[in-house]
Formats: sequence, structure tokens, C-alpha cells
Amino acid sequence: MKSAHIQQPPPRRAALLRALFAALALAFVLFAPTDARAAGTVTLATREPEEVNGKWKLNFTINYGAKPDISYIPMIFSFTPVVLYERSLTDQSPERPILTRLPLKGQPSINESMDVGFSDASGKVFNITKFDFVIRRDKGFEAGEYDLKITRQTDGAQMGQTIKLILKGDNPIVDRRAIVFAGEKKKKPAEEKKDDAAAEKKDGEGAPAAAAETPSEPAATGETPTEAPPSEPPKQGGCGCRVADAPAPASGAPLAALILGAAFALRRRPSRR
Repeated sequence: MKSAHIQQPPPRRAALLRALFAALALAFVLFAPTDARAAGTVTLATREPEEVNGKWKLNFTINYGAKPDISYIPMIFSFTPVVLYERSLTDQSPERPILTRLPLKGQPSINESMDVGFSDASGKVFNITKFDFVIRRDKGFEAGEYDLKITRQTDGAQMGQTIKLILKGDNPIVDRRAIVFAGEKKKKPAEEKKDDAAAEKKDGEGAPAAAAETPSEPAATGETPTEAPPSEPPKQGGCGCRVADAPAPASGAPLAALILGAAFALRRRPSRR
């Protein structure tokens, strides 16, 4: 059997192909867009800075990727909040706040414009610089997690990769306990009826006392009381005396008859001479 024979390119042709690929690679490096070559890198001294008096200090090391044409490069630092660290009071923990990580979506970025210098006091330009600045609560920052993106204002190119930043600190406490309305608790219908019955009973007991305390009409006016005339004229006759424990006569007719009888007897008695 005949063995398969693979034809190899001539040595001269292989050398030409290698030279062609090398030239293409060199051309890509030399004539690539400036933005791609100068994207550089960005690192932070710590990605979890601690809050001090409502401020966080960020320490950057920025590698421009090449020596910039100017000493100061204007850049935009965009902080997009993605997680908020909420401290809240709840019914389960009414006295001690609990920490809750609240995911955020669609939040607007907080932008800080800075001029980053790549030169020293003598004016010599470098491709690497150390840069730091402070962000504050009064600018809208809170303890939580952010996506930090740095771009050049001149051409919009992003410097390095997006950085995951955690701002440590204590946010203001949020009261999420159930609302308790102050005031008297509303009574049920049965309790209202019971209270009405007790009030009526109390009013009935107090009426005689009120009547007893009410002064009579003459005393209230201050005039001397006068005896009202009897409904019938008094009967004439009789001595007007009454024996104790003896019932008074209903009228004076029997007494008058007795007196008349005695007078008639004396009149018929003969006189002595």
C-alpha cells in the first residue's frame, strides 16, 4: 500500500506567511483606535471604605495605559446604587434596629466630575497616578453597595472595569412598626347599651336629692310666707277646747242641744218665795 503523503509548503513560502501574520499583528497594535489602547486600569486601596463623620474617602491608582497628551484628564465617576443598607425598627424588634439589605433597580447614578492629574510639580507626565477624593452624605450617598464606572469626558472611553463598591456605615433609622392611634378605644354596641342603662339609673337616683335641695318658692323669693285661706269657712260655736286623748266631736250640734235642754229645765223649775 502506498502511504498518504502530505505536501508541506516550501520553506520560502512558510517564511512569507509568517512574515505576513507578524505584519498584520503589528499593524493592529500600531493603528488600533486610541480608546482601546488607552483604556488602562483602575484599582482602589479598599473597596469597602468606612464612614467617618458622614464621609467616605476613596484612594485610586489609575493606569492610563500610555502617557496622556495633557497633564490633567477630566473624568466622570458614576456611582449607581444597587443595594441599600436599611436600619429599621419593627414589631419584632421595637427597640433595637435591624439591618436589611434592600436591592435597588433603575436608580439614577450620582456623578462626580474630577480632573485627574498625571504629572508632578515639575510638569513631567506619567501614565500612572494616585488619586483620591471624598464623597459625602449631603451629596446623596448612603451606606450600601454601588457600581462605580469611570469614563473620560474627552472621548467617553471607560477607564478600567466597573468596580463593586461597598460604603460601610449606619443609615438613619426607619420606623416600620405598626401604627398605634392614641385615644380611647371604641366601645362595642353592648358596652354602649350598658353605659346608657347605668347613666339612666344614676339620673333616677339623683332626682329626689335634687328635688330636696331645691328651696321652696317663698324662701327663694325672700318674702314672708302668708297662710293661705281655708277652703271652707270655720264653723261657729263650741269652746274650742280639746281633751287629751279624747276624740274631738265631729260638730257642735250635740253640745248646743245639751245647753238648750238645761236652760229649758231651769225655766220650768218653780221659784221659791
